[in-house]
Amino acid sequence: MIRNARLLAAVSLLAVATSCSKDSSDKPSPAASASAAPLAAASASPASSTAKGATPEITAWSGSYLAKVGPVAPPDNAKEKAWTDDPGTAAVGPGAIALSISGSRGDTRGELTGPLGDLKIAGVFDGTELRANLVPKDPKADAAMTGFMLLATSGAPPAALKGTLRVSNRDARIVREASVEIAKK
Repeated sequence: MIRNARLLAAVSLLAVATSCSKDSSDKPSPAASASAAPLAAASASPASSTAKGATPEITAWSGSYLAKVGPVAPPDNAKEKAWTDDPGTAAVGPGAIALSISGSRGDTRGELTGPLGDLKIAGVFDGTELRANLVPKDPKADAAMTGFMLLATSGAPPAALKGTLRVSNRDARIVREASVEIAKK
């Protein structure tokens, strides 16, 4: 209640100060004030409704990758031999990528197929870099891989993205790396 009284006093003081600094010829007529408010509200409405109803631009991208054995550098005193025992015959070779980038935030969704398995792509493209997580479509599959992908633009506006992806199986005994190149469809 005290807060409301203080607010009312502040508004009253502001009204008195404003009316003292102007003469009556400076005040707009009541008819002009009444017609200005609906005009301002009407002009603001279309802009806000178009912004809300605007469809985000979606661009489709596709390309390929070439998977190979990914280097792993354990500490010198590590006794783990899993990575040196990898014959490098599983999950290597060429594969395909298809994704879409949409919205002002660059939301990225897509799929990756090939020797690394069927993976879902989810990430963000900021106009310069595309950063995405790679997760298996079937996480219970024996050869399910999980990892990340980092691509960068080559040119402006970006017509192609190049970079690498890195994945491993669930026990991280198989580590794969791939060079990636995608272009706008």
